[in-house]
Amino acid sequence: MSILKPDRTIAIFCLLLLTIASSFAQERQPQFLQTIPVGSTTAISADRNGSVYLLNPRRNLVHLDSLGRLVTVYSPQTILSRNTTVDAGNPLKVLVFTPDRQELLLLDRFLRPISSTSLSEFGIAETIRAAALASDDSFWLFNETDFALSKLDMRMRKVVFDTPLSLVLDQNRFDVRMIREYQNQVYLLDYNGGIYVFDNLGNYKQKLPLTEVPFMGFLGNELYFVKEGNLHFYNLYKQQQRTISFPKEKKYTTALATKNRLYLFSRNSADVYSW
Repeated sequence: MSILKPDRTIAIFCLLLLTIASSFAQERQPQFLQTIPVGSTTAISADRNGSVYLLNPRRNLVHLDSLGRLVTVYSPQTILSRNTTVDAGNPLKVLVFTPDRQELLLLDRFLRPISSTSLSEFGIAETIRAAALASDDSFWLFNETDFALSKLDMRMRKVVFDTPLSLVLDQNRFDVRMIREYQNQVYLLDYNGGIYVFDNLGNYKQKLPLTEVPFMGFLGNELYFVKEGNLHFYNLYKQQQRTISFPKEKKYTTALATKNRLYLFSRNSADVYSW
């Protein structure tokens, strides 16, 4: 049996302490920076580079860089509604979907208009509740009338397939809030039922048991959301959860998380944290 010499024992102990210290240093500890006014707690999105898009109190679309600094503002002729969808999942374009007008607006990363299209131009007369960008320049749509997940191909100018949801969602209780494509998977958020996962061909895969979630975001391999005022992270591959707790009086309802900044929304404002 070998016996460690004292100096070697001390070295190993110091290395262990450094490892533990490094582990704690890597834990994200939010530090409050400022509070900013906002026009919606759900018309929000973050891109892969850490830029953030949200509505200001005048309901213009604002682009903030990875450090939370103002880059530019898009002021449409018609005021954007609070239930507008903003999807910045594609680094080159931003989708603005207005359910009230059933319109798809594409902007470039400088918030300059690329195109504006009414869904009726594609022969879609049904009510579309939610929309999202697809990785192949198509759009994912939740068709509330036909109760289906649809994919609209812009090049073919038609819906290329519909996935019926009658066997997946409860038609008597559904409340679909949003769709997102992330890492070749499509996530459909139903406030009452949970988060439903499909592959990029629209085939149903599973349901994540995460209910009463008004908005979801993605960072790394995790899906995140706010529930009961706290920020929850759900690992998409390990099915593990972790939580960052905040004072109950803050009453946060939604969040945007990037590599450097954390935006926590409550009614008409967002608290910005560094981490």
